[in-house]
Amino acid sequence: MIKIIIAVVIIVVLIAAVVTVKIKLFSQTEEVEPTPTPTVVLPTVSEDVKVELLPKSNNTAVVLKISGIPSDIESVEYELTYTTGAGLPRGVLGKIQVRGEKQITRDDIVLGTCSSGKCVYDTGVTSVSLSLKFNSTSGESSIFQKTYSF
Repeated sequence: MIKIIIAVVIIVVLIAAVVTVKIKLFSQTEEVEPTPTPTVVLPTVSEDVKVELLPKSNNTAVVLKISGIPSDIESVEYELTYTTGAGLPRGVLGKIQVRGEKQITRDDIVLGTCSSGKCVYDTGVTSVSLSLKFNSTSGESSIFQKTYSF
């Protein structure tokens, strides 16, 4: 009987030792130094490109006009950011397929939200920051950035 008790005690001690070693091994984590993501700096678009952002309908919408677009540009991505009169940050994103055009006009950019033909307009907008990304057929990109006051 004593031999059985000694055997059980030895097994329990061995199991406890194995569990303790595993816990210590798994709890020791190696500290990893985070690697920062490199930032790609895009060149500024040619000065031949002219951009206008005009308010319309009591600043509830804007018209985007771009002229002098180089022939190798296939699309233009736009991002408008602004703050409403209530202090809420808002934005509008979009992409325009150029199709070889030298000039494009986008007159349906609403400062607000639209659903099922009904729009809720943001009020009190006094300035809009515009960022454009010109994407060429070769895969290269260039940017335009400006803040417009209304």
